[in-house]
Amino acid sequence: MAEVQITTPRGVTLAGTFEPGPATSAVLFAHGFLSDRHSSGRFDVLAAAYREAGHATLQIDFSGCGASGDDVVTAAGEVEDLRSASAWLAEQGFEQQILHAHSFGTLAALRSSPRDVVTMVLTGPLLGPMSYPWEDIFSADQLDDLETHGYARIPDDNEGAAREYAVISKQTLADYSLIDPAELVGAVEVPVLLVHGESDDDGTDLVELSREALPLLPAGTRLEVVDGAGHGMKARLDVVTDLALSWVEEQLTRAA
Repeated sequence: MAEVQITTPRGVTLAGTFEPGPATSAVLFAHGFLSDRHSSGRFDVLAAAYREAGHATLQIDFSGCGASGDDVVTAAGEVEDLRSASAWLAEQGFEQQILHAHSFGTLAALRSSPRDVVTMVLTGPLLGPMSYPWEDIFSADQLDDLETHGYARIPDDNEGAAREYAVISKQTLADYSLIDPAELVGAVEVPVLLVHGESDDDGTDLVELSREALPLLPAGTRLEVVDGAGHGMKARLDVVTDLALSWVEEQLTRAA
């Protein structure tokens, strides 16, 4: 595997891990909130399965996360990150790309819609406005920093963390709560596989939000609910892998 660096138009350097494949198809991964290219190990498992099926893989740390350059974590920044990573893959000759995103990363995936992406696989997608008890997630000091300064530092607790902390802003939290489904999916032109666990770890009914948004997505989009899995999917990652590989094969065959 090769460690790569990709520079975004705003000058932030993204760190990533790239593994070529025998075909001209590549899977680009978009991780969740304050995570990194490994996505708590789930992306490593999925990437290995995609490579075994013949696809190249590119796992990136979003700006402000992992080993990438410093930045405030926002959905808008991640949109630019994905477009930059997709353009880099195109420069390497990968004309058919699959975007595989999880949780918060699905916001950037849907809004970015890179031109070379032929389909998306979204696990735990966020397709409607949500209300989170931020006081149960962040400390009183962190919330005070957000209110007083507009920014807060959040310690990086990912395994083998490459940075001390990530930086969030009021906009970061608004990216969660102010989701307009029509606006979110407005640029999407390719079929999407939506994969949810049967229960959401925080009690948010993400499955129902996806059902409501389904008519807004392109024809052929499908929703799958995995029994025995929560939002993180890790308990049934074998099922998620099978669904993703089958979906991608079907979509690439149609695109051929």
